[in-house]
Amino acid sequence: MFAIEVQDVSKEYKLYQRPLDRLKEIVFRKPYHQTFQAMKNVSFVLPQGGILGVIGDNGAGKSTLLKLLTGTLTPSSGHIVKRGRIAALLELGTGFHPDLSGRQNIYLNASLLGLTEEEIKQREPDIIAFSELEEFIDRPIKTYSSGMYVRLAFSIATSVDPDILIIDEALSVGDAHFQKKCVERMMQFKEHGKTILFCSHSLYLVRELCDQTIWLEHGRMRQIGESAEVISAYLAFLDEKDQVSTQTNEQPLFHAPEVKITNVIITDSTQSQALQNLTTFENLLITIHTKTKDKFQTRGHLGVIIDKPDGQIIFVASTKHNNLPPQTFVETQQWQLKIPKFCLVSGNYRFRIVIADESVLRFIDEYHTQSYTVISEYPEFGLLWMDHQWLI
Repeated sequence: MFAIEVQDVSKEYKLYQRPLDRLKEIVFRKPYHQTFQAMKNVSFVLPQGGILGVIGDNGAGKSTLLKLLTGTLTPSSGHIVKRGRIAALLELGTGFHPDLSGRQNIYLNASLLGLTEEEIKQREPDIIAFSELEEFIDRPIKTYSSGMYVRLAFSIATSVDPDILIIDEALSVGDAHFQKKCVERMMQFKEHGKTILFCSHSLYLVRELCDQTIWLEHGRMRQIGESAEVISAYLAFLDEKDQVSTQTNEQPLFHAPEVKITNVIITDSTQSQALQNLTTFENLLITIHTKTKDKFQTRGHLGVIIDKPDGQIIFVASTKHNNLPPQTFVETQQWQLKIPKFCLVSGNYRFRIVIADESVLRFIDEYHTQSYTVISEYPEFGLLWMDHQWLI
């Protein structure tokens, strides 16, 4: 049984340069507007008791989707089917009257969510207690700060016992203490099998709370799936946006023709096939192919650099710093570096393979691999995940 079903939903807006253009369009029956596609052909099914995260850049269509689901907006095309009572926390002040007091707005907002006056009266003490606004509850809402707005709105939305709870990024306005209370209440909802849609820029919260996640981009659904996988892909996308303009296999800064890196293949320990994505704690084998010009022979050191697309160096391994003697490069050769436990977490990374002279002061050749997306189930804090053990 599903709680929400979205079928090919699109939302368009007509943009007019001047208010008069609306009238001209009616009179002359010809378009005087431009069409803005806020959402296009979005489809998904959310089962009852499921928790779905929504991520994406600003302007990706996240708020539009949530407003369509709550009924604040109507789709231009497609269908949305919902089962059960919906409570939503969207933009600040939604459902509140600024001239009424906090207490009066509890009755107004809760009645809009479908509660009777008697039900509201029973839940009023809990709503006020959770919001921690006892001192301000009889003051006009227009005197509240944005954080106080969120406290009251979240308290009402979660106290009406909804079947479906929809939360936008509004929680980011609250202080750390109240955010913690909100997360704890959402975890309680999760334990009681409630259906939740959670939109946030906090990828950690999305990963911890949500079973599945939707990634929206320019109003389209770019990816949907398990939260860890989608978030890893999204983080790689963000890294790619910051990438400096470099080309794969770009020419080295100091190029000498005596020896070249002809190919680099990254596989797992079985060497069965080249990897397209990497997984945290995977065993990696980096195979490097070199070739010298004619029968030329030279000596130097090999190095492997792992960096981010913006050039930030994460890790370096070299034959020199592993106290190995200079290597002799002659004709066609193959070299391998084994990484038993690749510990980097979600993100986008690149491997740079270098050949340097014996003193490692001059690069003879340099090879840039493609960018690799790392898929990880671990939080995105930091760059790596180290084995550790709590002794309690």
